[in-house]
Amino acid sequence: MHTSRSDALIKEYSKYAPLSMNEASALANRIFADAPPTREEAQALLEACALFGAQERGWHHIAIDLTARAVMAQDAPGALQPGAEDWLIATLASTSGPGDETTLELVRCIMQTASNASERLGRFGLRAALASLKAAAPRITPDRAAMA
Repeated sequence: MHTSRSDALIKEYSKYAPLSMNEASALANRIFADAPPTREEAQALLEACALFGAQERGWHHIAIDLTARAVMAQDAPGALQPGAEDWLIATLASTSGPGDETTLELVRCIMQTASNASERLGRFGLRAALASLKAAAPRITPDRAAMA
């Protein structure tokens, strides 16, 4: 049975977790030294965010970095591959692994790097930001609101 690079990274990371962002990057760079991840590998890495939880910053850092590398054009630095934006939005919308903060950070990273990223991707990132803010906002009950 052939083990994908994403499976190898998930297995290696889980052995040593928690890792700092620098340690996580070193591990990811060792496994993906030959070529950037494919979209399938990137999707597996995003799905694995659910395995490590929101507090595992090292994992989320490498999932963001490797996914961004997977969608960027190798022959045109600073540009997304054709169809990459649609793939990314569909994958993030249908994958339960990355939380809103990870989604927002990934979209921010791509928007800053890719000259051909559209407003559509930016709007998707803004929706993730709103969801993240709503999740972080303290819940105020009507009784507590009247007392304030």
